[in-house]
Amino acid sequence: MGSLSSKAAKTAAGAAQRQFPKTTSPPNPASTSMVPPPPGPTVYPKQPHANSVRDDTINRDAADPDFARSIRSLGPVTPSPTFSNSSVFNSAQQNTSGYPQPQMFPSTATNPALQILDARNRLTDAAEAEFSEMGRRGFQGKEFLDVVLIRQALMMRDEKGMTNTAIEKTLGLKNGVVARLGRKGTVGDVSVEGTFGG
Repeated sequence: MGSLSSKAAKTAAGAAQRQFPKTTSPPNPASTSMVPPPPGPTVYPKQPHANSVRDDTINRDAADPDFARSIRSLGPVTPSPTFSNSSVFNSAQQNTSGYPQPQMFPSTATNPALQILDARNRLTDAAEAEFSEMGRRGFQGKEFLDVVLIRQALMMRDEKGMTNTAIEKTLGLKNGVVARLGRKGTVGDVSVEGTFGG
């Protein structure tokens, strides 16, 4: 079985093979004519370099009416304002257009994102100041609480029925901190049984 199909494949492959000529053909006279090579790069004479002596070339450029007209149409150049600390450009003196100059940086008073960052910086500074004062004489108590202190305060208030003042004294908190957590039921301790996700 396999040998019969193999013989047919060999016969078909032999018939489809390319046949090459046995001798070379004479050259075509049109292809043997000499075609000139394409021209190479154009070489220009070396241009003179800039010099400090005014010569005829410089005078011709200066006398060009089109060039002079385009320079006059530009008018005086006004530099772009730079907002660098080392810049000597003063945008208040240079603003002669009558239009208000756009601010490079937005105002903290009108940008909500910057207000959030500013408040965050103030709270960070206050928390660091409180932390540095802890344990010193005259320290009035903690105002910035972590999760553990909040949970302890809620358990003392909700489960043990302690007063706000007693909780603040026990945990070393500043007066009024527990009251900021709200009434019973506003914020509470939630115990989760089992594991998360199933």
